[in-house]
Amino acid sequence: MLSKIRFFALILAALTLGMRFAHVMEAAPKLHWEAELYFQVQTSLYKYFAIVGPIVQIGSILLIFAIAYLSKGTKSFRYAILSAFSFIFSLGVWFFFVAPAASQIKEWTVTHSIPEHWNSIRSAWQFGQVGAFSFDLIAFCLLASSIISRANDKA
Repeated sequence: MLSKIRFFALILAALTLGMRFAHVMEAAPKLHWEAELYFQVQTSLYKYFAIVGPIVQIGSILLIFAIAYLSKGTKSFRYAILSAFSFIFSLGVWFFFVAPAASQIKEWTVTHSIPEHWNSIRSAWQFGQVGAFSFDLIAFCLLASSIISRANDKA
């Protein structure tokens, strides 16, 4: 049972990391785009990220907490619990920086106008994604360490 939970947690964590890594890889070019191009991409490309992303990331957190619960008293437990909290911190960064920017960008489609301070909104979205990715990468590494350390656990 635990091995299946680890397998699915690893898959969901990898998908979470992959989605966030895509945002990091596109950040540098997007920081040089004009407002109209940025607007077109932001309001059309990320529809499925918003649908799939939360399911995948919350699913990975829940499975990692299950790993931690089932691994109490082992080295694997420590890595798993730290992994889960790192994914939670990633969500915190997303809610604090990316979500407000995304909300403002979504408003552009309603008003059909891009505000004068759109650069600051773009920066919050892009750099928020980079910050969230950092926690996701740490979380993934900790999860992998949890799984690898299991081979050395006595329990």
